[in-house]
Amino acid sequence: MKNARVLTEGAVQLAIFTVLLLLSLYMPVFGMVTTFFLAIPFLLFTMRHTYKNGLFLLAASFIPSIWFGSLFSVPMTFMFASSGVAMGHVWQRKGGKYVVLLVGTLSFLVSMIIIYASSVLFFDIHIGKQIEEIMQQSFQSAQIVLERIGQPANEQFEKTMRQTMDIVIDLLPTAFVFAAACFAWITQQAALPILKRLNMPIGNWQPFRELVLPKSLLWYYLAVMLLLFFPIEHGSFLYIALLNLFQILQLLMTIQGFSFIFYWMHQKNIGRKGAIAIVVLSLFFPFLLHLVRILGIIDLGFDLRKKLKD
Repeated sequence: MKNARVLTEGAVQLAIFTVLLLLSLYMPVFGMVTTFFLAIPFLLFTMRHTYKNGLFLLAASFIPSIWFGSLFSVPMTFMFASSGVAMGHVWQRKGGKYVVLLVGTLSFLVSMIIIYASSVLFFDIHIGKQIEEIMQQSFQSAQIVLERIGQPANEQFEKTMRQTMDIVIDLLPTAFVFAAACFAWITQQAALPILKRLNMPIGNWQPFRELVLPKSLLWYYLAVMLLLFFPIEHGSFLYIALLNLFQILQLLMTIQGFSFIFYWMHQKNIGRKGAIAIVVLSLFFPFLLHLVRILGIIDLGFDLRKKLKD
């Protein structure tokens, strides 16, 4: 009886996934929204029936993916289905929202790496080369525009454009991490109202203002920043690794800074609107992000929250 109920619900969730997949593939505008719901059938099914049954649903999802889509819809199915199973398993084990977000980010990231490696090995599709070609075309278009208005590109302009192109290619791993984190966060936010509506347990959620990153990250950040001052060959594996790690650690320090701002405003009974306004303004004025990052570093290094309590 129990197996029949699991199979029935699995078939329903598979049908829901198939509809979402078709909308994502064949409705360009609306599909951009439905794409972020692709992981939810697997997340819900895993929360109700354990990750083992979730893996069976994942395997079954490739059938409609190939049948109704194409061979190129398989990577999308793999990425969202595997991440949904991973996030659902953590949620079932009563993991906090940051643990769910971390596991979701890692799952999406691993899926992206597997997809990227497969595209290179089996289809000879190099994302880095394609980005480089697009940027080269944009560079040539900019040169033509400058020549038409009587200001031909000089050597400094060409040098700056090439350096920008190199940096964008070198930071491709960081872009993967950011994209994975965004996918995980949006999936989590999309799942929450559905889980609440179905009265499914989501555990205790720690407020963002109480988020405190491990202090060891501060030492990693300082060590990487120090290493980047050494004359490391540009384009080498060590340089690319340090550059990407530095960007990721910078983002984490910024998140720590925003967390402290929310904490300080809560302590002063100011409310969340002021903190949200600072976050929005920081997105438009980059110098504010530098100040927030410095605040996050000071908070981690000197435990500003403890000083506020005292």
